[in-house]
Amino acid sequence: MNIKKDFILPIVVLSLICLFVSGALAIVNYYTDPVIKSASKQRENDAMKEIIPHADEFILLDINNIRLEDNFPKTIASIYNTTNNAGYIFLVTTPGYGGEIKLICGITLDGKIIKTATLEHNETQGLGTPIFDQPHAGQYWGNDKAGIEEIDVISGATITSNAYKNGIRDALTAFEILKTKEAR
Repeated sequence: MNIKKDFILPIVVLSLICLFVSGALAIVNYYTDPVIKSASKQRENDAMKEIIPHADEFILLDINNIRLEDNFPKTIASIYNTTNNAGYIFLVTTPGYGGEIKLICGITLDGKIIKTATLEHNETQGLGTPIFDQPHAGQYWGNDKAGIEEIDVISGATITSNAYKNGIRDALTAFEILKTKEAR
């Protein structure tokens, strides 16, 4: 038995293969990551324009100081203000049945939901997905925080329904905190 040929050589060869594949993946990631991030940002901008079509531009707000508030929802990823005071956009990431649900919620200056949309989800197709479509999602539009409490969850998809409602509720809570901060 030749130890060098039977044990060391396969280890060296496999290590070199792993090193080569890791390097190739790093190179592919280096070139594709900016493209993926750009496409994601474009989807986000398109969704914001769909939520508040009469907005001129969207300005990302620095919410780090607001996050320090005790009751600020951890699910709020970012908040945008419109330059023409058409409303606010809240990007929300809330836990659902199949993983994270990424929502976008537009809110008027008087605290009513303009429109909502789902950016990403991994919920069960056919069972949980009707929550993200009309007519269910449209029930939230035009409502304030008290109004959304009257919206029923979809039977058989309770976790997803509650996750969606909690995400919208969190956007409205963040809106109230934001307005209180601005009033000071």
